[in-house]
Amino acid sequence: MKAKRVWGLVLAAAMCMAVAGCGQKEAETASTEPQYQVIGTEAEGAYDILLKNSIGQDVTGISVKTSEEEEYPANMLASDAVLKNGETAEWFYMPEEAAETEGVGEKDVALNVVYQVQITLADGTVYELSALGVDDIDQNAELCLEDDVVFAKYTSKASGDSVSTKEQEVAAKAQKDAESQEAVTSEPAPVEEVQQEAPAQQSAPAASEPQQA
Repeated sequence: MKAKRVWGLVLAAAMCMAVAGCGQKEAETASTEPQYQVIGTEAEGAYDILLKNSIGQDVTGISVKTSEEEEYPANMLASDAVLKNGETAEWFYMPEEAAETEGVGEKDVALNVVYQVQITLADGTVYELSALGVDDIDQNAELCLEDDVVFAKYTSKASGDSVSTKEQEVAAKAQKDAESQEAVTSEPAPVEEVQQEAPAQQSAPAASEPQQA
């Protein structure tokens, strides 16, 4: 009887140690998972993208619109929040189409919508991603700055290929610059007022005095 009790105590202790070990492993796993700054609101139908800032300075503003919209909505970053250079944030973006058709199903949501992203940097410079395929990004995206354009690098969800939008953004910038230059040259030149001087009036010859005899 005593031997059975001893073995029972040993088994109970072993089970307690195993449970404690599993709990410790779970805690260690949870603590090692990276904690990201969250941009936007997590919701059903929202795109979930891990966005890394490799621009070279902090990002203070992110705003998204479709190409059909004229103005950008409010900044998705909180007023006191920044995405520091080199850091990654978990970016949730709910497209307008998904918000309007929530619960309808992915089949009824328009795909391949052209999204434009406005990026504001800590020094106040504003850049634009002219056409970002948000729906084609396979989880991870990286923001970069070269040749005076901000562009994105990511893996295509559709093809599995690595994608860089740099050439696209360089072409978009060149087109904007050309349009701005054309607008300047097409403006009418200011008309200069030419002031003409009135011709000088010739004075009449002085009358000669009569000579005395």
